[in-house]
Amino acid sequence: MGVVPEKPVLIVGAGVSGLVLAQYLRKTGVPFRLFERDADLATRGLGWGLTLHWSLPALRCLLPPDLFLRLPEAYVDRAAVDEGRASTFPFFDLSTGALTASTPTAPESARIRVGRDRFRRLLATGLDVQWSSAVSSFDTRQDGTVTVRLDDGSSCDGCLVVACDGGSSRIRRALVPDIPTHPIPVRLMGVKVRCTPDEIEPLRKLDPFFLQGAASENDSFVYFSVLDAPGNTAGGNGGKYTAQMVVSWPVRDGFLNEPSPLVFPDTDRDRIGLIRRLADTWAEPFRSLAHSIPGDTEVKCLELSDWAPPKGLRTTGHVALVGDAMHAMVMYRGEGANHAIVDVLDLVEIVAPLLAGGDATGVGLRAALDRYEDRVVARSRPGVLASRQACLDAHQWSRIDDKSPLLTRRSMNLAFDENDMSAHGG
Repeated sequence: MGVVPEKPVLIVGAGVSGLVLAQYLRKTGVPFRLFERDADLATRGLGWGLTLHWSLPALRCLLPPDLFLRLPEAYVDRAAVDEGRASTFPFFDLSTGALTASTPTAPESARIRVGRDRFRRLLATGLDVQWSSAVSSFDTRQDGTVTVRLDDGSSCDGCLVVACDGGSSRIRRALVPDIPTHPIPVRLMGVKVRCTPDEIEPLRKLDPFFLQGAASENDSFVYFSVLDAPGNTAGGNGGKYTAQMVVSWPVRDGFLNEPSPLVFPDTDRDRIGLIRRLADTWAEPFRSLAHSIPGDTEVKCLELSDWAPPKGLRTTGHVALVGDAMHAMVMYRGEGANHAIVDVLDLVEIVAPLLAGGDATGVGLRAALDRYEDRVVARSRPGVLASRQACLDAHQWSRIDDKSPLLTRRSMNLAFDENDMSAHGG
């Protein structure tokens, strides 16, 4: 990228986008500091699976070549990939067991399924992450220097702050205080389960990696995702599969014949009881999957919300929003990580050449950040809104058809009519 800036790029957040950016800067010799509020990579609990598809070319450009070649270390089931098995992301009517939709298979080079935990561990290779370092505030001075201040009272100067601090981003709230996150009337619970090969086989017959469905009878939704397989490590994962099951339901009066919306039960045992209640009307093998969850399994609960970047978004100072900080989206289209990775590519293509430009006024860099925002908003705003509509459709069976974004093709530059949201209560 030419002349190296004197001051470092300050990356706030060691999620996927922050780590990918750090690897790119490391590869190109640009100084950076990477701050993460968590104590280590293992702090977060449940873990998620990620499908990487249209972001793979960007990821290849950004990562050091040797690290990109190690991507199979993060696969949820390396043996299945080696056998040539591929996901069709099947969608079922949980009430009847009927297959409603599926996608064409894709080669490993075009679509892969990774565990977020292991993907982050791979991306952290060789990086100096400053753990337990939550950024509380920032400012840009007239000479172009940007300063971040941490909760512990320390501070650091740099040439650019890149906010990769997630859907509840402090930096976004400071830059855009008038636009809060958008609540979505859906509640979600997730569990992690360990299964023997025999126990998981009925589900792997339907798809080796991922499956999902909605119940035509009661509007509940479930997805099941393999996170780890016996053949992934030398230790064999104890001979078992680790999988994730996520169950969600609409927040509305009358659901399950209850007069008021269902809330999260207070204990894990009661939460498992609710999952089983939701599954009582499901067909096999989905019903048995829910009823086989041990009663003492830890359950994670989520109140869903998103943040669609407004058209014409303009932030100020030497700050860039990236990933969920720029476009927090729910997981019902599985595109959040893909957008985050492409954000990083857009940032380095548009903004990185200006970092060492020597423009003390910062006009050149700020203009580049404006162009970055325009590009990311144009790409990601439709993605956020389509994911929101997919979430709403998943919990209203009458809305699920081949035109619903729940089932339509995943795409980097999505055409999505925002009028559809207002027409259907989005």
